[in-house]
Amino acid sequence: MIGYVRELSKDVKIYNTKKTYDGYTLFAPHYGDIAWLIDMRGNIVHFWQMDCPPRINTILLKNGNLMWLGRGKNAIKDLAAGASELLEVDWDGNVVWRLDDPKLHHDFRCLDNGNILLLRFVNIPKKIQKKIKGGAPGTELPDGSIVGVQVREINKNKDILWEWNNFEHFDPKRDIECPLCMRSIWGYTNSVDQFPNGDILLSIRHMNKVIRVDKKTGNIVWEWGPEHLLGHQHDAVILENGNITIFDNGHHRKPLKSGDPSEISSFTTSRIVEVNPQTNEIVWEYKDPMFMIFTNFAGNAQRLPNGNTFFCESRAGTFYEVTYDKEMVWKYESPFILSREKMWGWTESKMVAQAHRYGVNFEGLKDKDLDPDKFEWIIRKKSIETLSEEERIKNRLAMAGY
Repeated sequence: MIGYVRELSKDVKIYNTKKTYDGYTLFAPHYGDIAWLIDMRGNIVHFWQMDCPPRINTILLKNGNLMWLGRGKNAIKDLAAGASELLEVDWDGNVVWRLDDPKLHHDFRCLDNGNILLLRFVNIPKKIQKKIKGGAPGTELPDGSIVGVQVREINKNKDILWEWNNFEHFDPKRDIECPLCMRSIWGYTNSVDQFPNGDILLSIRHMNKVIRVDKKTGNIVWEWGPEHLLGHQHDAVILENGNITIFDNGHHRKPLKSGDPSEISSFTTSRIVEVNPQTNEIVWEYKDPMFMIFTNFAGNAQRLPNGNTFFCESRAGTFYEVTYDKEMVWKYESPFILSREKMWGWTESKMVAQAHRYGVNFEGLKDKDLDPDKFEWIIRKKSIETLSEEERIKNRLAMAGY
């Protein structure tokens, strides 16, 4: 339980104990292979060591197991956010269920009936590929092709129960990719959720819109986006009140038609919006008043049971909790700085694609050992083994050939 007297970790920058929704935060640094669970004071209470880096989403299940979408060796190299395995592991890291599929990507949803919604890449007929507009010229796949997105529902026996292919319902004349983004994926989709009646909610990033798909007919029955200035959003989620929260990255945001100069600052900031799909109106919005919170990729937002909103600024690896009145009551900066290889060499990143908060009474954490003291020796040992700044510089020079 949270509430015992213990010093804050240096990574917790704000903690208003009277206004937060206390619990535990799960996150997986994007270029690592570990999922960390921390308490409100920033102390590690559990972790899972995996065998490959994560993609966008990692969650806890009500049985205490971890669902991990991973980019294994079989992932398609040239497709953004491609994954190749979805794993369920128990509290001790033992694999209890596994799906191997090199066409997985971005997101999944575990449904109340035990089924799973998946996002997959799918081949598009060549006659349709020729009609696709938008995207930066020359950014197709190496063979010149373009893939689409498929939503698939499976059960734990891996039986395919339902499929939906975006190219069968998109219009090449109308559904046009951002001219600054890649052409390799038509309808680049980064989140999936399900309405109570079974309809599907999808976030179409490079078209700056979210859509609702009638699960019975496959028809797109609602969309919200371009005219409302979404900027390559992520994580469209259905709330209990029927509204939808969206993490609006603000990347490649189109200028307002009105040209109102008071809105210019919104072009370079990320925000969270809550949309009423009945009226298409934004009923709540949060963006940093100093416009300092911005991530051009990934990110998520979670409405908590007490009305607060928890969200992840992915690029900086920073998590926040704000009240409905927009007061910031918790802030945590991930201490994990990981190396990744880019075309021009090695660089370091604090990126965390998403983070999730679980309350102190969350069913999956009952009877679990969440005492942070058991990990103190690991933290001390790691600090002893950490390289000095001089050694780090020498290593980086060596990798550069000096």
